[in-house]
Order: sequence, then C-alpha cells, then structure tokens
Amino acid sequence: MSLLASIEEVFQSSQVDHADHPTLPGRFSFTNRIIECLLIFSLCHFLSYEGAAMTIPESKIAAQLYIFGGDAVKAGEPLNGYLKVAHDAGYQLVQGWLSYFESEELAVKLDGYLAAHQLSMPCAYAGGGMHTREAGDEAIHTILSQARIASRHGLKIIVHNPDPIGRKKTDEELAIQAQNLNRLGTELSKLGLQLAVHQHDVEMQDGAREWYHILEHTDPAKVFFCLDTHWVLRGKQDPCRLLESAGKRVVDLHLRNSKDGIWMEDFGLGDLDYQKIQAILERIDYQGYYTVELAYDPQTQVTRSLEENLRRSLGFVLNTFR
Repeated sequence: MSLLASIEEVFQSSQVDHADHPTLPGRFSFTNRIIECLLIFSLCHFLSYEGAAMTIPESKIAAQLYIFGGDAVKAGEPLNGYLKVAHDAGYQLVQGWLSYFESEELAVKLDGYLAAHQLSMPCAYAGGGMHTREAGDEAIHTILSQARIASRHGLKIIVHNPDPIGRKKTDEELAIQAQNLNRLGTELSKLGLQLAVHQHDVEMQDGAREWYHILEHTDPAKVFFCLDTHWVLRGKQDPCRLLESAGKRVVDLHLRNSKDGIWMEDFGLGDLDYQKIQAILERIDYQGYYTVELAYDPQTQVTRSLEENLRRSLGFVLNTFR
C-alpha cells in the first residue's frame, strides 16, 4: 500500500460517531490519527531505506570460466568439473563461450552439466573481426549459427569483443565495425537475444576512441555493453566515466581488481574503487549482471584454492553492490 493510501485509510477511520461516544472529545480522535499517520510515514521511510541497503540477488552474479584455462572453452568433460567448482563456491550463474553451442548435441550436453550443478548460463562470450565487411560477414555468420541454438537453451546475452588488429583502426574501419555491430545486434534481437560489446585495454587508446565510436555510432536499442572495468583501468581510462557515458546500455560487468597494478587472486579491495562504481550503478538503476572474471598475472601470489577465491569474490560482490 502506498503512503498516501495508508494516510487516507487512517483518516477515514478517524471519523468517529460521537452519538455513540458522547464522552469522547471531538479533537482527541483526530489528533491520535494524525500521530498514527506520522508513525506510518516513519515506518515507510525506514522500510524504504532498508530496501535500498539490500544486496543484489545472487541470481545476478556469475562466475566467468576464463580462470579455468583453455579447456573451459570446450563443452567437454573438464568443463563439468569446472562447473562443480563454481557451484561449490556458491554461484548460481556462470559465463562461458558461445562455442558451446556449435551443435545441438553439444548444447544438450551443456544443459546436462549445468543441471547437475544447479547452474544457469544467461551470457556467453564470442570474438570475431568486425572492422572489414569480409571479416564481419564471417563473424556474424558464425555467431548467428551458434546463437540460434543457444536461444533455445536459455541464453540471453552474447558478449562480443571485436577482434583487435595490432594497430589503431582507421576511421573507415571503425565505421564498418559499427555497421557490422548494428547488423549483428539487429539479427540477435530477432532471436530474443542482446548483443553486449566487451573491451580490453587496446580500445582505450586515444581517450577510448574505439569504444566511444561504438557507443556513438550504434543503435542503443540493438547494441549494448559489457564493461570490463579493470581492463578500462589498465588502458589508463576511468571506468566510472565510461559507465556514466553508457548508462543503461550496460547489461553486464566483468569484475576483478589489482593491488599495485597486479591482478589479485580474488575480487576484493584494491586499486579500483568499486564503491564509486556502485554509486553510479545505483544512480542509473543498473539491472544487469555482475560477472566475477578472475585472471592472474605472472606476479600474482596465489595462496588459496580457486574455489575459495571464487567464494571470497562472491562475498565481496554481495557486500559491495546493492
């Protein structure tokens, strides 16, 4: 019930028949009802505050399988073991690769693995060149052939990183890339799927020139974003600025952190201030996924099991975001 409705109900109930209560002062009942209204207001304010402080649902938090290594790219038996680790660490969601859906047979095998460990996979990652018409045609064909199968097996978002080419893309290549992303986003939307563009550090060169070109030259209704926050930092850009720029077009976040520039073994307090990111997410009413994507530098000191590091990372997400 809304506050206004509550006040109206209380006010209506304050109308006392003084013929039935001849000794009751006329203003006594009304004054008490006003006090009740103020108490209701205070209670509603308290509940609203408490609701704002609640953590995000665990059904929005995923473990990216990148940390398990090359075998995780294939829907083979090793994947089954990696999914068990994710489940035992407390996750309900994982994020893997679109290549799991190269055939219906592989997709059914994946379904069995996920069900065995009470997991779901709403997002999957795919690469592919987009900067030329030929590369775009090939990548779009491959992605769509797998997406048609994936759409029948619970997938919602395809996270796509246009391939880097070892140098800065020209203005013409960026224009073609944007056209190809619009094409892909349009076709995926017909399957009930969203396209979310991912980035590493190379797209951050020249003030995030490539990333901003995609943002400004693609259809906001068809092309969304998966912001990999720490890769933005490694690219010497501010993830808060990019998050503000993309706003509601961000549907997935890839999360990790570092200390003194070296990736940590778990996701926790470090160089990147996630409280600032949380404040922006709250402001834009973020409804997307929080994907823990651990990765280790050669200098990373690993002192715990991967299961424990994933569990600790999940706890940090729950304590940081809401």
